[in-house]
Amino acid sequence: MYSEGFIKQEIQDEEIAPMEIVTEGIDRQPDIEILTLVQRSESISDVELAKLTEGVYTSEERVQGINRLLAAHKIDMINGLRGKFILRLKKQTSQRFQSAEEQAVYEAIADADSAGIWIRDLRERTGLPQMQLTRLLKAMEKQKSIKSVKTVGNTRKCYMLFDIQPDESLTGGAFFSDQQIDSQFVEMLVQVSSSFLKARRKMAEDKHPGDPLAQREASFVRSEEIATYIRSKGVSKVELTVLDVESVLNVAVLDGHLERRTDGSYRAIYAAKPLTFLANSPCIHCPLIAECRPNHVVSPETCEYFQKWLDF
Repeated sequence: MYSEGFIKQEIQDEEIAPMEIVTEGIDRQPDIEILTLVQRSESISDVELAKLTEGVYTSEERVQGINRLLAAHKIDMINGLRGKFILRLKKQTSQRFQSAEEQAVYEAIADADSAGIWIRDLRERTGLPQMQLTRLLKAMEKQKSIKSVKTVGNTRKCYMLFDIQPDESLTGGAFFSDQQIDSQFVEMLVQVSSSFLKARRKMAEDKHPGDPLAQREASFVRSEEIATYIRSKGVSKVELTVLDVESVLNVAVLDGHLERRTDGSYRAIYAAKPLTFLANSPCIHCPLIAECRPNHVVSPETCEYFQKWLDF
């Protein structure tokens, strides 16, 4: 069983990153104690809170303290598992709201962060009717406090704060434009990467003449260096991460332009010279070539494979 003094001492003894708790308007000890416990772990369940305040405050005092903190906009309450609830510090914002409904919508969107939130989830979270919610969203978009983002692969719109960068799972990443993959952009990056690696391979061959092993080792380049090269050329209007560049390089590997080593480095491959017409002759691979001659049982005149090759 915990005592009030024990709770205070426990909080003082534990090293916590400095975080100012605004207690203006909070003059009751239960409220301050609950707010401190929520701040210590950023969020706390009602079960944990009950254990920490057992023997210090009654259940009624605890409920009244939580309600006062909710009314003062110091904490948020969200649903947990099996009918339980979670308390967490309310995110501070300088945003001014026209109504409590607008604030509820804004906070639900802010909680979704870069993943965004679908309008159906917003309706369930805020309890607002469809028409009222739609009007609020349009007004908030006009104020540029929020924005809508179309997701790749469907027509669903997600909402997020205006200055938040959407998660790649929504937009498809750097290679998508208007919800479609920009194949020309990808092909251009493949060409730039391949040209860079071909030049690096030529340098390696010139530097180590007559030493194939040294040439091979020196011609491999790590993806981080290739990404730096692409950025230096300014060929992309969007910021490409190393993972983005590796996606391009792997396309070039599949196309047969590059090879990839297990350590994540890449090397240009020279295109194989096309076989000559005669090299494709079926005679070269025929097991009866030693017996084949004009006017014999096995002869060019009666060979169906030879005739098909000539027709080709």
